[in-house]
Amino acid sequence: MYRAVGATAVYPIDLVKTRMQNQRTGSFIGELMYRNSFDCCKKVIRHEGFFGLYRGLMPQLMGVAPEKAIKLTVNDFIRDKFMDKNGNLPLYGEIVSGAC
Repeated sequence: MYRAVGATAVYPIDLVKTRMQNQRTGSFIGELMYRNSFDCCKKVIRHEGFFGLYRGLMPQLMGVAPEKAIKLTVNDFIRDKFMDKNGNLPLYGEIVSGAC
C-alpha cells in the first residue's frame, strides 16, 4: 500500500527524468526538445494535460503487488529457517532474511 502511494507521488518526477534522458534533437542540429526539467514538465502538461504526467503509471503499480508479495514471502521463509525452538531470531538470521 505505502509503496503504491510512494510510486504515485514520485511518478511525475520519474517520467520527466525519463523523457529528458530519451529526448531527441529537433529539426535544427543540436536543438533539444526540452531545455530543463521544468520545461519538460510544463510541455507535458501543455500538450498532454495534467494526467500526462501519470502516463504509464498503471503497469508500474501492477508490478508493485507481486514484488512485495515475493519479498515478504521470502523474508518470512528465511526467518522461519533461522528461528530457534523458543521463537528467537539471532541477529545474523535477521540480517540474512532482510538481505534476501
